[in-house]
Amino acid sequence: MKIFLETNILLDLLVAARPSADASATVMDEIVKSRIDIYVTTQSIVDIYYIARSYSVSKAEIDNLSLWLLNHTNVRSLDLFDLKLALEDPHPDFEDNAQIARAEDQRCDVFLTSDKKILSRDIDSMLVMTPEQFVERMRSA
Repeated sequence: MKIFLETNILLDLLVAARPSADASATVMDEIVKSRIDIYVTTQSIVDIYYIARSYSVSKAEIDNLSLWLLNHTNVRSLDLFDLKLALEDPHPDFEDNAQIARAEDQRCDVFLTSDKKILSRDIDSMLVMTPEQFVERMRSA
């Protein structure tokens, strides 16, 4: 199984005050235990660095997560194809569109997000789930 972690999931791992932080931490534990292939984008790592710092997360904490992602996940760059698809997508959130395009290109089975705008979209190529939904599904399997 291939799981794509959207930027908000990564932020949840760094910012305890975020509403889905606990669920994202639980889902990461389940994913790591199950040895599931994890996919993220280089852009997400850049974004979490900037955004987490605005929440006063220490550089050391962000560095630790970033290094773990670089060493233990499939980190993929957004390419020209992803950006063109993102521009052509009728949904207004360019970043979301680009991440979805990258996940589809990698043939991910699950797109994990806590972003309500993404969750409300109709994406046929993969399951779009919250961390809570994914943990529930894993535990009932």
